[in-house]
Amino acid sequence: MRNFIKAAGRLFGSASPEDDHAKGLKAHERKDYKTALDAWLAAAGAGHADAQYRLGRLYDLGQGVVRNAVDAVGWYRQAAEQGHGEAQARLAEIYYYGCGQPKGIVPSDEALSVLFPNGLKIEQDYKEALRWACAAAEGGVVGAQAMLGYMYASGFGIEPDYAAAERWYRTAADQGNAAAQLGLGTLLAGGYAGTSDPAAAHQWFRKAAEQNNVMAWYYIGTQYAGGLGVEQDYAEAADWFRKAAEAGAAAAQRALGLLYARGLGVSADPQMAETWLRKAAVQGDAEAMFQLGHLNSRGGGMQPNLFDAATWYRAAGELGHREAQKIIAQMYFAGSGVPRDEMEAVRWLERAAGQGDPQAQLRVGALYAEGRGVTRDYDRALDWFRRAADQGNTDAVYNIGMLHSLGLGVPRDPVGAIQWLERAASQGSVQAQFRLGAAYASGDGVAQDYAAAVEWSRKAAEQGHAGAMVNLGRFRMQGLGGERDIPEAIRLLTSAADQKEAAAMTALGELHGHWSDHKDFVQARAWLERAAALGEGRAKTLLERIPAPAPSNESERNGVGLSRAAGEG
Repeated sequence: MRNFIKAAGRLFGSASPEDDHAKGLKAHERKDYKTALDAWLAAAGAGHADAQYRLGRLYDLGQGVVRNAVDAVGWYRQAAEQGHGEAQARLAEIYYYGCGQPKGIVPSDEALSVLFPNGLKIEQDYKEALRWACAAAEGGVVGAQAMLGYMYASGFGIEPDYAAAERWYRTAADQGNAAAQLGLGTLLAGGYAGTSDPAAAHQWFRKAAEQNNVMAWYYIGTQYAGGLGVEQDYAEAADWFRKAAEAGAAAAQRALGLLYARGLGVSADPQMAETWLRKAAVQGDAEAMFQLGHLNSRGGGMQPNLFDAATWYRAAGELGHREAQKIIAQMYFAGSGVPRDEMEAVRWLERAAGQGDPQAQLRVGALYAEGRGVTRDYDRALDWFRRAADQGNTDAVYNIGMLHSLGLGVPRDPVGAIQWLERAASQGSVQAQFRLGAAYASGDGVAQDYAAAVEWSRKAAEQGHAGAMVNLGRFRMQGLGGERDIPEAIRLLTSAADQKEAAAMTALGELHGHWSDHKDFVQARAWLERAAALGEGRAKTLLERIPAPAPSNESERNGVGLSRAAGEG
């Protein structure tokens, strides 16, 4: 019956949806988009799914019509709801990445708002993207299977599911899809779905590379450079990087530039290094910009150029490279390659800190506490220290303790300070260990406990902290927190004195002049004089209590005794 109706339609001049669809295909092959549009509109109006999909493509590509993602999605959706796999796959892509309006289109143009009442832009919608990708993948569309693998692996908009990612990647990879082969190799190399298997990853990268997948060339180069799944071979790595670099892959251009900079697999050549790094940088590769900053600041066989180094560091920093932001900040602090400008330096450090860099957060907190480059603000200092401390930065934990101890930015809280210092000390902070030792000795914020003072002071002293050596030396000298041990006290205090620690010299003067069982006023005076010369007030006071040694007789005062003794010898 259906064939009869189609035949009758042809007899009386009307075309079937199939005929209109076929007419559109032929017109499209001739690039006669107007005829194709009219034919597919007729077929699509009759519910022909592929004609609806083809109309979506015309609007998607701007063929015979003004390019408009909204109209494209409208036609794709009609086809997709009838189970058209390619339409479903394209819908998934559009919703996943979003689609902006064509260049040159002004949203406020009244004529355009009349022509396109639904707008010209599609916002990202991960939920819709996942729905249509699943439909297309389950319908056997290989590209959608690869995309679904990517969606589950990347976790953008959905929870990462590496097992599902591997399953869909493998399904598409086994059918020869290069993107899926690359994705599967990446999962295996990183061990995302289990144990890392770089050797298996290499095989999948090879399959994708055979299909001229540029990123597969780059990943193979990375494997040879790192000896991952293959024997390390920088020359082989350079060949693969070059292949990808010449095809325009920025990551490969950067990698090849670094090999030239370091002379790995190729002869060291700073000019070639600069050439390839610049190619990557021009494409917006922030790491390449950062490396160009290094190349220009260190020279590496070229004349160092701090101005150019600063330019590249700044460019990388503008793209969010945290290490570049910290370096350009330091350059502004030092006036190296740029004018000295502490306010600008703080601005760059705050950008790195705002991205979560704990060292930058620590430094910014210290700058607010010092009032350097910014108005002193202990509240803001405390906030930055807390952010760094939350990431395990021990110095920030210590600084918070000190702010509580001194009552800066918070009410003075010796007990709270001890808690912060203990946290920092347990993480290995030498300064915190020293402060805890002093706090337990003085009873500031904690019950006085010389045994605990000795324990914390020893931890800091063993790491070379001169102040802790002085305190521990005094404890040993006086028998606080343990037995008196004069030899140990002398060892500790002498070690600190060797670091030009005036308090250690004063303590040695006290030891020899008072605490030792065998007093030596000459030694005592010598140490106190050294401490006094360094401005130690206590040493000056103690010196007044030790009389200067008097010569035994007049001849010794005139130096005769020394000459006679020498002669007698």
